[in-house]
Amino acid sequence: MKYPPYPKYRDSGVEWLGEIPAHWGTRTVKRLVRIEEGGTPSKDQGEFWSGEIPWVSPKDMKSRVVVDTLDKITEEGVRQSATRFIPEGAVLMVVRSGILNHSIPVAMAGQRLTVNQDLKALIAGPDMAPEYLMWLIEGHQPAFLVEWRKEGATVESLELDLIRSTRLPLPEPSEQRAIAAFLDRETAKVDALVTKTRDAINRLNEYRTALITAAVTGKIDVRTHVTPARFSPG
Repeated sequence: MKYPPYPKYRDSGVEWLGEIPAHWGTRTVKRLVRIEEGGTPSKDQGEFWSGEIPWVSPKDMKSRVVVDTLDKITEEGVRQSATRFIPEGAVLMVVRSGILNHSIPVAMAGQRLTVNQDLKALIAGPDMAPEYLMWLIEGHQPAFLVEWRKEGATVESLELDLIRSTRLPLPEPSEQRAIAAFLDRETAKVDALVTKTRDAINRLNEYRTALITAAVTGKIDVRTHVTPARFSPG
């Protein structure tokens, strides 16, 4: 489906971004969000790991909203480590992992939680809707994987200073929320179609396997259905 464009555009002045609607602005990440870092309580202290506080690591970044985690820590674990509480609604982003070779996992904090040192939490200020920020990162992963990696670096990580200095497109917050709501709705339709198509492919593959098995084991009489194939040597 083709969606209508805005009536007028202008050059954003940002190479990876190109043109933006004429009434939008741009602003650097550091002026729009506060970035919180994470940490890991000592694994030698069992009392740090017997709590109910979600502690997010890259392996938990498998859904758009993170509520539960494989590992949980205690209040004392938070106090005695570099991790800190992240508020509900923060955008969580993996900044150190092998997965950064091809993608940047992002998710929303579905409740107050903590993160490890392989993630950063982006806490939006009043001019940035967190749901828009999450879609923005997800939609520009190839560009950000270039923009946020130090030139020549072989370590699979993103540089905090480069993230902070990146200029982002900035509609009014109400328009940001409208964009996010539109994407929630329209991508859900696409995801449903992908699932339906994948299920159909799986059923066809199962049918193909069953057909082969039945034919080669004599469960069906194929003699009236096909002309014997002829193979020439070589």
